[in-house]
Parts: sequence; structure tokens; C-alpha cells
Amino acid sequence: MLSFTVIGVFCLFVSVIFTLVTLYLRWHFDYWRKRGVHGPQPNLLTGTFPKSSAGQCNLLEELHEIYLRYKATQKYVGIFTARTPKLFICDPQLALQILTQHFKHFRDNESSQWTNAHVEQMRLSSPFVSIGEEWKARRSELVPALTLNKIRSFYSVMRDSAQKTIDFLAAASTQTQDVKEVANRYTAQFMSNFIWGIEANAFAVPSKTTAPSASLSPVHCMARDIISQSLQCVRYYGRTAAWPWLRKLHPVRFFPIAADRFFQQLLVDAVKARSKQATEGGGVRRGDVIDHLQQLRDKKSLNGIQIAGHTTTILIDGYETAAILIAHCLLLLARNARVQQKLREELLSIDGADDSFDVLNELPYLEQCLQETLRLFPPLSTLFKLCTKTITLQNADKSIVTLHPGDAVYISTYSFHRDADYFENPETFWPERFAEELGGVRKYREMGVFMPFGDGPRMCPGMKLGLAEAKVAVSELVRSFQVTPASNMRTDNKIAADSFLLTLDGTIELEFKRLN
Repeated sequence: MLSFTVIGVFCLFVSVIFTLVTLYLRWHFDYWRKRGVHGPQPNLLTGTFPKSSAGQCNLLEELHEIYLRYKATQKYVGIFTARTPKLFICDPQLALQILTQHFKHFRDNESSQWTNAHVEQMRLSSPFVSIGEEWKARRSELVPALTLNKIRSFYSVMRDSAQKTIDFLAAASTQTQDVKEVANRYTAQFMSNFIWGIEANAFAVPSKTTAPSASLSPVHCMARDIISQSLQCVRYYGRTAAWPWLRKLHPVRFFPIAADRFFQQLLVDAVKARSKQATEGGGVRRGDVIDHLQQLRDKKSLNGIQIAGHTTTILIDGYETAAILIAHCLLLLARNARVQQKLREELLSIDGADDSFDVLNELPYLEQCLQETLRLFPPLSTLFKLCTKTITLQNADKSIVTLHPGDAVYISTYSFHRDADYFENPETFWPERFAEELGGVRKYREMGVFMPFGDGPRMCPGMKLGLAEAKVAVSELVRSFQVTPASNMRTDNKIAADSFLLTLDGTIELEFKRLN
């Protein structure tokens, strides 16, 4: 009799716990319905994203399904990440207003909540993560180092890095290459010079007895580790979406400790080397990022962690974002012989004496090819914004919703970019859609349907740098090689399920056949 009583009490206890957990998980599920906002019915634990939560697809693909379902009738809909309500914007003009006219109401990025100041400091120096007035200060410190004039002064270094890429491909034992890995060598080579004024030796060829990674430069390895750790962190935040309090109990780092220490020491070494050169009378300002940050240090009382944090912010923009753009542009050109040949003819039409940064920067078809690549594979594929000041938004049916500080808003640039109502045959690589005679990039930006780097005051500060790196790399490689897809390359544009910086699903393997 006693055993049955114990079993009964245990079963009752389990039932109560199960009920309480279920109530906790469902607690907010009527959040949007009470406010008159339409949206898909959420599921327990996975919210509105059951397939991406199970690793079956990228979050963007489920967002796109929601977008296609509601865009004709709703300017915004209510969605849930696990149990947390978010407002998903389906109207491009409203999205543009949120990023521009209503910026003071949506000043912060949701990712600012993902970094714990007690765990890591360097990442907080990034204007992408900083909040409030701190964001404005951090951005103002970086922008002067990334102007077009600064980038122009490093044109010869970019071309030298591109020539090393050509030599590396020409000397390779096989024509087939992982083009993303090659692009990262190029960006690691250039960024090492642009930021710290050092030679990266990013194109060392691995020996037969060592792994390919053994030939990578230290900067390349550390930047790669940051990207890998950041991806793990994003996954962790996805897994704990239903239990956000776990993040306070067990905070995780976006940057590995080893990377923090490496870049702080690299900064110390670079500054010491310049001080020594100045003492010996041989110091010459290079105009690189370290020069800029040294001048800022005393004016704004920046400490070593903040300065090192700025270097890693610029590094990730120039190392990973630019490499993704280069790799995907080469992939799309490899698939499209007509476009590749048309681009090559434009590049070969440049007279050697006129081959300058400004001339390259003004080539229309090269620009169109890169913009079309950015349309299909935008670096900022989703913008996660936080409401910072109460605002009321109106839906298509004139109903309204009031957002308060802390409410999250999602904008899918991926969905706008692949909407057939704005871009005819959206899955087709057709650079001519960005021709000036058709309205160019400006037309689509004013419509709010093209924002690969975001828009408004928090637009990606590294945009010009990434585009310049890509223009030099793509132009030099297309001049020198006929690029074709490897036999095993996929022919569609399916994105990787676990990518947060948008990438094709699988390795991008291309063949490079020397032309001259």
C-alpha cells in the first residue's frame, strides 16, 4: 500500500512539473493575438521555427516562407523564437523607415544582448554590438580608418595580395580549389597589412606531410577561430531560446580567449615596433589602422582592449565578409560563361596606364556583378533590431501595434532580395538588372528591397572596404583565369543550414585554368 502511495505522489509531482513547464513555454503564445497582430501558430519549444530548430534548414528559409505567406496582406506579423515574441517586418518601406526615419526608436541591435561584459571585453568595442551613446562613440572611432581615401592608398597592397593569389593558384598541383579558403588567404594577406602593417605570408604552400591548415598564417588561423567560435555561440543562443536564464548561468564567448590574447599581443608588438622606428629616426606613417588608432588613443583615452577590439572588428569585416563575397561572386561567374566573358572584356579594355583604383571602382559591369552577388548572398541577411523608444506602427488594415523598449524586430533582407515582385527571376544571376539605365542600385535601395549591408546610421562601416577587396580580387582572377565549377558543385543557391553569415550549402569548389 505504501509503495502505491509513493508512486502516486511521484506521478503527481511529475504531472505538476510538466504542467508548470508547459505553462512557462506557452505563456506568451497569445502575445500577438491579444494585440491584434496576425502570424503563424507557434509550437512548443521551437516557436515559429520548427524546421530550423531541428537543423533541417536555415532560419532564413522559414522566415522566407512566412514572408511569402503574409506579405500581400500584412506589413508585419508576430513570430516566436521558442517562447519569445518578435515582430517580423514584411513591408520593405516599413523596414526602411525602421532603419532610417525611425532609427532613434530602433537604435540597438539584438546581438548586443549576446555578449556578457563579465566574460569578454574586446567584442564590446564593436559598433555592431555596442548600445546607446557607446555605439555612436565606437563607430565614430572606426569610420575615419575606413574612408575611400584610406582604402585607395592601399590599392597597390590589394593588388599585390591578388597577385600572390594568382601565383598560388598557378602553382597549385590541381586546378580545383576550395575558393572560399583561397579567398580567405587573400583577405588575411591584405588585412594583416592594412591593419597592422605586417606581412602575413598567407600563401605558404603546405608540404605533402602536413595538413593544409599548417600553412595558414597566425592571423588567418585566429580569424578563422573567431568565426568558428561565433557560429558555436549563435547555435548556443538558438538552443537556449526557451531558457534564456541559462545564458546568465553559463555565458559563452564569441571570441576565443586565445584569439583575444593573440590580437592584444599583436597590437603591443606593432606599437613597440613603430616606437622603435620613430626613436631610430626611421618611422614613417603608413596610414594603416594602427596609425589611426594610435592617434585616437590619447584624444579619446582608449585603452588597449578597446584598441585591440577595433582591430578585430575591422579584421572580421575585411577577412570573412569580403571572402564570402569573393567566393560567391566567382561561383556565380563560373556558372555563367556569358557573364564571365562580358566581365573579362570590360576588364581587359582598361589601358595599363589607366589601371587605377578609381578606374576599377567605376567599372559598371564589375559593380553590377558584385551587387547581384550581394543580392543573392547578402552579408547581413537578417537584421535583428531592438526597440529603444516606444513607437506605434500601423499595419496594412490600419490596425496598430505599440512597441516598447526591449521588443525585438526582425527584417529579412534575404526575403526582399528574392522576391519576384521586385526582382524578376530572383534565383537567376543577372547582373544587368543593376544597370544604371534601369535605375541601378539606387532604385532598389529607395524601394527598401536591397540592403545587403543594412541601411541607415548603423549600416555596416566596413562596406566600402569589403567591396574594394572584392573588386580587386575578382578583377585580377577573371583577367588571369577561366573559372568553371568543379564537377561535383551544386547548381542551385541553397544556403547552409548553420550559416549566420550567408553561405552556400557545401564547399565552393572551382577550377582555374590559366589564360596567360
